[in-house]
Formats: sequence, C-alpha cells, structure tokens
Amino acid sequence: MTLVTTSRRSTTESRGVAKDLAFALGARYIARGKRGIRELLDTESSFFIISHDEKGLMLRWYHNGSPELERKITTYECRSREGVLTRGVITSDKGLYERLNPLFPVFIQDNDIPVLIIDGPQRRQSFLKLGKTE
Repeated sequence: MTLVTTSRRSTTESRGVAKDLAFALGARYIARGKRGIRELLDTESSFFIISHDEKGLMLRWYHNGSPELERKITTYECRSREGVLTRGVITSDKGLYERLNPLFPVFIQDNDIPVLIIDGPQRRQSFLKLGKTE
C-alpha cells in the first residue's frame, strides 16, 4: 500500500495537500512526526512526501527505495469541487503522468501550464501549479 506523509515540520498547506492526495489515490496518510526518510524506505515500498521549506511546497515520490519523482509546487489553491469526484489525480505534466500512470489512477489534461488537480473529501479540491526543480 502507498503512504502519503509530510515533512517533519509540516504546515497547514502541506497537510491539506497530503491528506487530499492520500484520499484521491486510496493511500494511507500518516503524520510523519520524527520518522526519517530512511525509516520510511525500510517499511514502505511506495510513499509520497509533501514538504514545505523556504522555497515553498514540494512533491516527492519514492518507489522501491529510490526517489522517482520530484516537483515544485509553485501555487496551491484549495477550492470547492464542482461536479463528480475523481478518484485519482488529474495532471497536465506529461512526465508526472508517465511515472505514476502504471501504478496509480492518473488522468492527463491538455493544459499549457503543468498542473496537478486532486479531489479531496467533502467537496474539497487542491489545484496545484507545478514548476521545475533546481
């Protein structure tokens, strides 16, 4: 099973994105607490970390012991979802789509700006604009 967590010092934004991502993927969300990445690598084969640092939010995915995906979240918007619930995530980032698609429900959207849309519980939706990592 996949796990979604935050950095050790999480923020309201990072916890919100992490909880919505876990809900959308049917994964398990846990508060990270004092668990290190090494401990997560030893116990989980697949996990996402939503972190917040001085540069903003980051999305990282680890699979089979190695980092597989990293995206900077340049803009985070929590909004009310219109329409039906989408189980999985919607993205216009082709690289993200190709990495996650075999293992998770991921839907591609045609958009010039790389985005990630995550439907959470209670009609909540996280709308994330993605940027390049340095």
